[in-house]
Amino acid sequence: MSQVSQQIVIDKNKTAEQYLVEAESFYIIPKLIREKFSDIIKLIFETESMNTEEREYWLQIMPIMSEEQISKFRGILVNERDQLSKLDQEYASEAAPATAQTPAVPEVNMKEKFAEIKEKETLSKVGEQKEEEELLKHLQNL
Repeated sequence: MSQVSQQIVIDKNKTAEQYLVEAESFYIIPKLIREKFSDIIKLIFETESMNTEEREYWLQIMPIMSEEQISKFRGILVNERDQLSKLDQEYASEAAPATAQTPAVPEVNMKEKFAEIKEKETLSKVGEQKEEEELLKHLQNL
């Protein structure tokens, strides 16, 4: 892991400006980025599709990219973020009804039912033992 990735902490609550300030201590951040694409550094650090090396590559190459290339790159990152957010929302909305449909069983009821089942098992075992004893007596009398 590089020294840079250890020093720039990824935090979705950080602003784009906070990321810019941190990144500027390691990379040359062009004026164009600051003025037109100030959110791109935040997008780079918060994307889930890049590893540390890829993030560093993009930060190093941005100073020589054209405005059009930066714009397209930013579009890709924004689209990825939006698509992942949409998937998260769909998953949450699908998971919520499934959870709501599952009836909550009070613990007291569960304990009572468990005790009832255990009592029936005990009575059943006692009955089986009596039947076994009677069969053994019957076999011994033959």
